[in-house]
Amino acid sequence: MLKQLNSLIIQAALASWTLATCAHAQLLSHSPQRDIEQGAEVAKLVERQIGLCSLPATEAYVREVGKRLVAAANDPRWKFSFQIVDQEEPNSFAIAGGGIYVSRGLLVLLEREDELACVLAHETAHVTQRHLAREQRESLLPRLLSVPGNLVGRVVGENLGALINAPVDVAGGAWLSHYSRKQETEADRIGIRLATQAGYQPTALADILQRLERDVRSQSGKEQRFSILDSHPMTATRLKDIQRHATSLTAVAKAPVAADTAALFSKLDGIWWGENPEAGVFHKDQFLQPVIGFALTLPSGWKHRNTPEYVISIHTNHEGILMLGLAEPAADPETPGQQFVQQMRARAKIEPISARKTTLGSFPAFLATYLDRSGRTSVYLHFLWVTMAERTYQLIGLAPEQHRETLKDAALTLRPMTEAERAAVTGKRLRIVAAHRGERLEDLGARSRNAWSPAYTALANGLDVEAMLSEGQLVKITRVEPVPR
Repeated sequence: MLKQLNSLIIQAALASWTLATCAHAQLLSHSPQRDIEQGAEVAKLVERQIGLCSLPATEAYVREVGKRLVAAANDPRWKFSFQIVDQEEPNSFAIAGGGIYVSRGLLVLLEREDELACVLAHETAHVTQRHLAREQRESLLPRLLSVPGNLVGRVVGENLGALINAPVDVAGGAWLSHYSRKQETEADRIGIRLATQAGYQPTALADILQRLERDVRSQSGKEQRFSILDSHPMTATRLKDIQRHATSLTAVAKAPVAADTAALFSKLDGIWWGENPEAGVFHKDQFLQPVIGFALTLPSGWKHRNTPEYVISIHTNHEGILMLGLAEPAADPETPGQQFVQQMRARAKIEPISARKTTLGSFPAFLATYLDRSGRTSVYLHFLWVTMAERTYQLIGLAPEQHRETLKDAALTLRPMTEAERAAVTGKRLRIVAAHRGERLEDLGARSRNAWSPAYTALANGLDVEAMLSEGQLVKITRVEPVPR
C-alpha cells in the first residue's frame, strides 16, 4: 500500500540510528571516550530492539566473570559492562566502548565457567583491539512505513518514531557484528590469552564453539535461525588455530566464580529456552501478553512481529499496518488522545472524522480516526490510547478504504486476558535434575518431564545420547511451564 501512495518515509529517530550503525566505522578516527559515547547510543537500541533479560542471579554471575577478565585486561580506556540479551538463539557481541552481550540461548549450552569466560574474553578482545565491525540488523519489517500527505505524514511519522524509538525499516531484528577473518583470529588469540590470565582454560573456547556448531546443525529441517556462528564463522582452520595457541598457554591458578557444576547450573536454572512467553506469544493471529494481561487479535493473513517495545502486524502486500506500543506512564487515555488531536489540528490543519472515549473490556480507551485524502489514495488513520497495567499504550493503524474495517475490528479486539488464556501461555524453562545410577537420557527425560529430545539433551550436556549416567549426575533439561503470576 503505502509505497503506492504519495508518501513520506518515517524520519523519526533516524539520527540516533545512523549514529549507532556508524559507531564502529569511525573507531580509529577519534578517542576511546568518543567510542564510549557512541557505544552508549548503541546500547539504548540493543535494549529497545532486542531486550535485556531480568535474571538477577544469572546477570550477577555473568558480570562477576566479566570483572575478572576486565581486571586481567588492565585496560582503563574502556567502560566495560556485561549483560544478557533476551535472544533464544546462541549469540554474543560487543559494541564500541566496552558493552558486551551474551544471549540466554548461549548460556543454556554452557557446561563449564571456562566456556563463558572464553566467549566474554573473545568479545572483550574485539573492544580492546578497536576492531572495525559492520553492525547489521536483519530487518524483520519491510521498508514500507511511508505515511500519506506531507503535514499529516510528518506528524504521524513522529508519533510512530516515538513509539518504537527507531526507524521501522530497521527495527526489531537480530543484532550481528561482522568481523574480518583477521580480526576474528586476533580476537581468538588475544581472548584465550586473556582468559588464561584470569584463571580459565583456553581450550574451552574451542569446546563451546564446537557445541554451538552442533546446535546449529541440530536445527536442520527447521526454520533457519541466526547464531553466533553467523558473525563468528567456525572453520576447521580456526578451530585448529585456537587449539594450537591454547597448548602454549597455562591458566593462572584461581578458583572459579561458580565453585563446581552444581553452582554453575544453579546460576542457569530457570532460564527460558526458545520463545520467552513473558514477552508475549502468538497463537495464530491472537497475541497474548500474560505479564501485562491483554489479548489482541491481529488481521488474519498479515505478518506479525513482537519486539520488546511494540507488537506490529503488516499486510502481506504492504497495504496496511497495525502497531501497539508503550506510549507513557498511566494516565487518562483521553489526555494524550486530545493532545494528539490538537497537534494534528495545529500542524496538519486536519480534524478527526471521529474522536471519542471508549472502553475495551475493562480497559479505558480513547479512539481518534482520520481520513487523509492528500495522496493519490485516501488512507484511514486510527489512533487508540488505552490504559493497561498502570501504563498507557498506543495502537496505530494505517490503511486505505478496503482495509478500514479490518483495522478497526482488530483494534477493538484488545481486551483483558481470560484466566484460560493466561494458563495457555507456557514456555520451556531450563531445569536441573539429578540422574539415577545407570539411567539413560531417555529414561531421565520421561521421569523428569523433559521437553527436549534425548538427542538434544545429550548435545546441551556434552554427553553421548546412550550414555549411562551416574548417581546424582546433574543434567540440564527443559520443562513446559506457565508464566508465573
